Amino acid sequence: MQRVMVFIDQLNFEIALLNYYRESGSQAPRLDYNAIPVELTKLLPGENHLVKTFLFVPKPDEFLMNIPRWQHYSNWINGMKNQHYFTVIEGSYVARQIDEAIPMDVSDHHTYYKEEKGTDINIAVHVITKAFMNAYDTALILSGDSDYVAVLDILNMLGKTTVIAGVKGQNISKLRKNCDDSYIIDDSFFQRCLRDDTKRV
Repeated sequence: MQRVMVFIDQLNFEIALLNYYRESGSQAPRLDYNAIPVELTKLLPGENHLVKTFLFVPKPDEFLMNIPRWQHYSNWINGMKNQHYFTVIEGSYVARQIDEAIPMDVSDHHTYYKEEKGTDINIAVHVITKAFMNAYDTALILSGDSDYVAVLDILNMLGKTTVIAGVKGQNISKLRKNCDDSYIIDDSFFQRCLRDDTKRV
């Protein structure tokens, strides 16, 4: 029985998910983040036990919290902190002024841009630390970010099984070369992860 930990790069995954459905001309479904790691673990060969899931999210700063969308996102993050066998690790999402002469205005997205900070290093630290502590046998990372190549190299050196999952349309070729297995997930997978209020009858 292989012990599996799932590490989700939430913003990377969400952007890829929205792009995937946008290209197909449809709206992305609302997903149950408790179901995602369960269904990912089912893709693995052999007998596996999902030990725990780590969700890496950018926490909106005070400026962004004035925008209803990011208020809702922050509330969702807080709700995810109450899930069983689920740990939320927060980075930061910071609004930056585009033009020093023009003050940032929440109603005008042309006056600012958003910068995500901390997610990559948080994932690297948690994945590698838990590997050294022998907390899992298989690391399953849901992200298409090629920055994790170095992390995969360390895990391979430690003898851990490494698996990458990416959304259809993401280029994970660089990651594939450094992991034991990889999966491209699409609508057939997402339909098994719908929130109860959105499941098809």
